[in-house]
Amino acid sequence: MKKIAFVLITFLFSCVAFAQSKQQKFEQAVTEIMAFLAKDDLASINKKYIDHTLKLFVVYRMGVPDIFYRTAALEKDSVYSAPYFYTAALQAGKRELQQGAVDYDCNGECWTRNGFFYQVTVPKQLSDIVAFMKKYELVETEAETINTIRLIEKNSYRVVDTESNVVFWLSWINNKWYLTVFDLVTMDCSA
Repeated sequence: MKKIAFVLITFLFSCVAFAQSKQQKFEQAVTEIMAFLAKDDLASINKKYIDHTLKLFVVYRMGVPDIFYRTAALEKDSVYSAPYFYTAALQAGKRELQQGAVDYDCNGECWTRNGFFYQVTVPKQLSDIVAFMKKYELVETEAETINTIRLIEKNSYRVVDTESNVVFWLSWINNKWYLTVFDLVTMDCSA
């Protein structure tokens, strides 16, 4: 009986240590990505945080609908990527990352809260885009892309820095955090 209790306690401590390790890796990834953005060091983000199988989804608005494209690397000259290269706050790494949802209020043209946040439940933003595209027969999404979207939406945290208007998702896949979504539409109230 004592052996079973010992094994159970050891297992529980292992689970707690794993969870702490996952959270610590998340916070480290957020800090590094913001620092790389502030220094305009896209090569480091591409090398360390973009999985070349999953790729990166960049969500943007063209006209009324939100759409996305997939890329294997952040590129400075991308037409749709420009906003996050000059808005990343240098002081983001010095502010405390807090858990909690935050939204952009288009009526007031401001965030519902100010700060540096992450939320563990992400919106089904990519799935909604795919559903919209299918409904209006704009484009057929490949099965591989749909499976990747499901994986990302299930395993991601959304990061929002209200000071620099940077919004991205990190996904926990194969015991590593990857940058999987850059959201350029949350603050876009044009539609």
